[in-house]
Amino acid sequence: MTKSFSPQIVKANTAAGKKLLAEIDKGRAGRAVEVEATAAKIIDEVRADGDAAIFRLAEKFDKVKLDKKRMKISHAQLEKAAKACPEDLKETIREAAKRIEKYHRAQHKPHAFSIKTDEGKLSQMVLPLERVGLYIPGGYTVYSSTVLMCAIPAKIAGVKEIVAVTPVRGEINSALAFVLLLLEIKEIYGIGGAQAIAALAYGTETIRPVDKIVGPGNAYVAAAKRQVFGRVDIDAVAGPSDVAVLCDKTANPTWVALDLLSQAEHGSGDETALCVTDSSDTAKAVAKAVADEIELSPVKHIFERLRENAITIVLAKDMAACAKVINDVGPEHLEIMTADPHAVLKSIRNAAAIFIGPYSPVPCGDYFVGTNHVLPTGGAARYASPLGVDSFLKRISVAEISKNGLAKSAKHISRFARAEGFVHHALSVERRVGL
Repeated sequence: MTKSFSPQIVKANTAAGKKLLAEIDKGRAGRAVEVEATAAKIIDEVRADGDAAIFRLAEKFDKVKLDKKRMKISHAQLEKAAKACPEDLKETIREAAKRIEKYHRAQHKPHAFSIKTDEGKLSQMVLPLERVGLYIPGGYTVYSSTVLMCAIPAKIAGVKEIVAVTPVRGEINSALAFVLLLLEIKEIYGIGGAQAIAALAYGTETIRPVDKIVGPGNAYVAAAKRQVFGRVDIDAVAGPSDVAVLCDKTANPTWVALDLLSQAEHGSGDETALCVTDSSDTAKAVAKAVADEIELSPVKHIFERLRENAITIVLAKDMAACAKVINDVGPEHLEIMTADPHAVLKSIRNAAAIFIGPYSPVPCGDYFVGTNHVLPTGGAARYASPLGVDSFLKRISVAEISKNGLAKSAKHISRFARAEGFVHHALSVERRVGL
């Protein structure tokens, strides 16, 4: 990326614009990387050899020598590392935790109920998952904030056991250590990558398997999560971060540019940042502001990794057309900076997290105000939701049928079962009532 870089401006209703948006959507899944086979091989190794495979793979990929004793991170190690965390950062973490807890305690949760029917009684039980695994990346940066986002809803849901895994080279990150202590997470292993996902899913001699795995990771972690799904539940197969800023002529172009770059700086190179506007002047001003901010950026090298058209400005004829672009894209993050953002909000159906007005940039939700930043990516906001308390709960249906109730319904059950060709389904009912 050079000094002359400027985002492309495309018109939404043109053939070229539609083609570019389709290319951007395809690119949001990440560049084609042959990782599935590697992840599958790692999973097979861990399933076959357990701890021994974990130790081999840690030395191979992370250049770390592990054994059973060194794999588990002790309370003493956490306390030692946490001492290096600055006091002002500790204060911020505590305040963020309070807000995240307050927001998630207010979430609607599925509830237990019981209803009487002609056949007897039907009810629903709602129970927390027993054991959850939290993956904490340790690559370009360490997401201590994500530990808050994942563990706090799990605790509110009533999860008894939270086990964390994170690659550790040397000492554990001080902020991460403080968060783990604050949330009283006691079972922590210094392992990462696809091998950590395999260990959580299938277990080893040291690590007991979990019921669900949550938390972001690189392409190998995502591939491993995809492959173990079914053995365990997962939060999502998270792709690269993406943001859309919907704005009009009232928006501050520099603020828009900074918000686009705040998501584009995640470091994978596959991030997507869209500005969608009905103002030609705003489009041009944002394009210039993006170029100017990149030139001044202390992390300019990160933006050099981005795909072509990763930062794009889409020009639409009016706010209704802008909302259509947003709903077609289904962004992970959506900012609305318009004269009447609440009017625009009524037209939005597909976005994972929405930030209203000029003083609500995405980093507010990423770190502090309380909403969850573990979000569906790559357009999955069309059908998926942010991580929340309900992500750690399961429902169990219960049916209690009386003798008279079965007698009344038997002919219908038998009729339906025989229509589908299931003879013994029918017989299990018929023999009980003498049909």
